[in-house]
Amino acid sequence: MTSIAVHGGPTPHDALRDAVEWGRVVVATLARGVVATLLGLALWAAAPAVIGWQPTTVMTGSMEPRLTPGDVVVSRPVHADEVRMGKVLLADDPDQPGHLRMHRYVDDGPHGTLVTKGDANPQRDSTSLEPSAVHGVAFLRVPFVGSPIVWVREGEWLRVGLLALGLVAVLALCTVDGSLRRLVPTDETEDEDDSAGDDDDAAPGGVGGADDGLEARVDPATGLQSAVSPGPTRRDARRHERRARRLRRLGGVAAVLVLAGGAGLLLPGQAVAAPWSRTTVNPTSSFGALTVPPATALLCTPNGDGSVNIAFAYGGPAATSFTVLNGTNALATGATSPVRVTGSGLLNLGQVYTVTVRVNYLGNWTSTSSATARIQTALIGTNLSCA
Repeated sequence: MTSIAVHGGPTPHDALRDAVEWGRVVVATLARGVVATLLGLALWAAAPAVIGWQPTTVMTGSMEPRLTPGDVVVSRPVHADEVRMGKVLLADDPDQPGHLRMHRYVDDGPHGTLVTKGDANPQRDSTSLEPSAVHGVAFLRVPFVGSPIVWVREGEWLRVGLLALGLVAVLALCTVDGSLRRLVPTDETEDEDDSAGDDDDAAPGGVGGADDGLEARVDPATGLQSAVSPGPTRRDARRHERRARRLRRLGGVAAVLVLAGGAGLLLPGQAVAAPWSRTTVNPTSSFGALTVPPATALLCTPNGDGSVNIAFAYGGPAATSFTVLNGTNALATGATSPVRVTGSGLLNLGQVYTVTVRVNYLGNWTSTSSATARIQTALIGTNLSCA
């Protein structure tokens, strides 16, 4: 009688083991992806320094939401003549020697200076920048890479510790599929070792072998050595392979730490211009705010050439300039009273407008008059008259 063995599908134990092994592969692959992403961001943040560009860590929220604390911004060096209004500039902070300011260039100040403002700040910066203080124009933003620097500066050691533990955990997860990745080469090695062992076993004792007739063991009677000296065992080979694997793994971890540390060292400056919501407390000093009085007694007079003069009275400190406003639109600017206003595309034809005068002091301090004057545009052309 002939018996036939019938094999069914995989057992539940085998299916569970396969699922666990696939899960290990997925987890390890995701962990390696996280490490690769972090190294890529660090490379983007640090590599431009090689060509002379300047990476800077944003330390405050004065430029939110465009730039947030922990972002690394790479600034491209530009000549002073190439700086354009509206760009985010990296410059030496005139209010904090030894620090950097990263704010947007919003206006021209007196004597060729640059007026800057943080996007999140309600007012412009109190001190204008000299063009020679500008290091460059913001070109590339790498998010979150500098967050550990911000945490260390602010003493948030819990976050730093959690980040370190997270990195160690991710590096450990990168190796959870190590035994699976070693299955194929190990099987091949064992097959080669088995086949080699069969040949060795057959040759000394087999008929017609190369070592036929030689003593295979040490004879206690004669003390003769075997003709075949024993080589390294399979266990020794496996132990050597495991040792080399551990060394490679430790070398990989060391390389990751060195690259991360090198990236941190290459992040040079910190832009620490604080938002205006911050307060400074000093019990030994007192500060008084400068008050710029508004212009008063506005008066409109025609010039006879299609333009009008807006005259006013002003008794405050020497102002930088005076601007005639229609709402928030600037119609004309002058150094003294009166200010000459001509027709422009900002005004519709045949309309009466109520204008005010804004006092500009050092490009940062302003006051707008509550007194008003009225001007009228012509139905045809750009001529103005007093209403």
